[in-house]
Amino acid sequence: MKQKQEIKELKKALRDNSLTRPEYIRIQGVYLKKQGYSLNEIEIITGKSFRTVQTWITAYNQKGIDALKTKERKSPTNFVLTGKQKDKIKKIITEHKPQDKGLSGDFWSVSALRELVKKKFGVEYKSGKSYQNLLRYCGLTYQKAEYIDKRKDKSLSKPFKQKFKRRLKKGAISISW
Repeated sequence: MKQKQEIKELKKALRDNSLTRPEYIRIQGVYLKKQGYSLNEIEIITGKSFRTVQTWITAYNQKGIDALKTKERKSPTNFVLTGKQKDKIKKIITEHKPQDKGLSGDFWSVSALRELVKKKFGVEYKSGKSYQNLLRYCGLTYQKAEYIDKRKDKSLSKPFKQKFKRRLKKGAISISW
């Protein structure tokens, strides 16, 4: 009895003209399963994987036809800050150093920007790439810091360079790239 009622409900839903294509395919997959088709046959008909079809059927069994419909997203997932907020950050970054805003570091970095965004707007991105993109939006580019060995004796550097240049001019040293 329940099976016939479910089939009737699914058949009615398939006639709904407001369905999007993905919604139609999901409902059709569940409808075919209730009609007695195997998961392999449904996989071939819908063009979706075996696992996906199983997920649709489970969702329908737990929550009904609404589980097969596309949910409207509350907020876009690809950004959190608004354009105005990004522009405010851009102004802050281009006019001030991190130290001026009570942050650590001499230059704007991902960690300094993370602190600023959290402090100013209460927003925190999950990935560092988002902060890199925000820095790029502000007109900054990533510059890899040059490693300087603190143990290096700076007084020896100048004579070495002079000696190296003299030997290079004489041809005692050849460099190829």
